[in-house]
Amino acid sequence: MGVHMMRPKIKVTEKAIMQQIKHALSVYGWFVFRVPPSIYGQKGLCDLIAIKNGMVVFIEVKTENGKQSDEQKVFEAKINSAGGIYILAHSIDDVEWLFKLC
Repeated sequence: MGVHMMRPKIKVTEKAIMQQIKHALSVYGWFVFRVPPSIYGQKGLCDLIAIKNGMVVFIEVKTENGKQSDEQKVFEAKINSAGGIYILAHSIDDVEWLFKLC
């Protein structure tokens, strides 16, 4: 009988998820840029904005257990009420449907 060793679960950071999403969308022709946090900017802004063929998508990136702040929820509601597309992405799987668009 062998001894089964438990492997520690690797913690994936928001930065790593953001980089994966940005790279993957770029490969599919999306122009993607990071919205840097700023003391002068509006609180709750999304992390990434992706644009392709006139379609604009606002992406908030969180870890597997990450939660939106109240300000981020307000921003999401404003985007949705304006007819925009807002994605709360916990992994690249949450934006995969964009690969086939445009």
